[in-house]
Amino acid sequence: MVSAAVSTVTLMKALGKPMYELDAASGQQIGAPVQPATIDLLDVPAKAAAQGFHEFDLSVYHLPSIERGYLADLRSAFAEANVELFQLLIDTGDVDSSDPEERAAGIAHIKFWMEIAVELGARGVRYVPGDGEPSPETIRSSGEAFRELFDFAAGLGLKPATENYRHFNMKADDLLGVLEHAERDYGVIADFGNARGPNKYETLEAIMPHATSIHAWAEVDENGDILSEDFRRCLTIARDNDFDGPIMLQYGYPVDVFENTREVWARASELRDEVRAVFGDAPTNGA
Repeated sequence: MVSAAVSTVTLMKALGKPMYELDAASGQQIGAPVQPATIDLLDVPAKAAAQGFHEFDLSVYHLPSIERGYLADLRSAFAEANVELFQLLIDTGDVDSSDPEERAAGIAHIKFWMEIAVELGARGVRYVPGDGEPSPETIRSSGEAFRELFDFAAGLGLKPATENYRHFNMKADDLLGVLEHAERDYGVIADFGNARGPNKYETLEAIMPHATSIHAWAEVDENGDILSEDFRRCLTIARDNDFDGPIMLQYGYPVDVFENTREVWARASELRDEVRAVFGDAPTNGA
């Protein structure tokens, strides 16, 4: 069923715009928010539910700790709020190298995060090949890596997906080529923001028939108001391709204009209104 949902990207400013990274030696997250946070991640599920959002995407970049006690607390917060952690977004790790050792290291890194996803109670995971240059050779080798990763994820009870995200997957033909070589039933996130550019709508038309979720970014004017014609055209592409899944309401471009003219939940509400204008009342998600 089509539903409106949110993610840590939706709450990026409220979370202090954190971009934590994993320290390979200690296994701990390092880094700090670039500005004071106004919300604790542990409080997010309850606040999302109060706004009528019951599905959530969590980026590994926004996870402040991977200590097992913290992961258990966060899992409990989602369960108690009746909010499903739809996907853990694995934003690190590269499997696009034709070098077997480099590819194996990337595969191991992504598998590590899959195990974190299980501890968090996530339904699925999303990862991409990386930032390398697509070629027939690297598309084939990435597909082989995706086959191994899919089977590992399935063994953990996770549903794997990929996205038009990072350099390798930005073009629809390259993304779909990886999945063809993987020979597995991958989900696909169609990201409006990552499709920006002269071929935006063509990219979305190509990947939308495969989409299992959407990352919905809007273009905004100098006042932070959504440019509805563009946003609704993207949503209409989804509707006309019989999209049936969660639409994660992300942000607006330019980011600083959107975030400085709207309170976080007001921004999400405006984006949800746009979704309802195209899809009707289906994406109320409890609101």
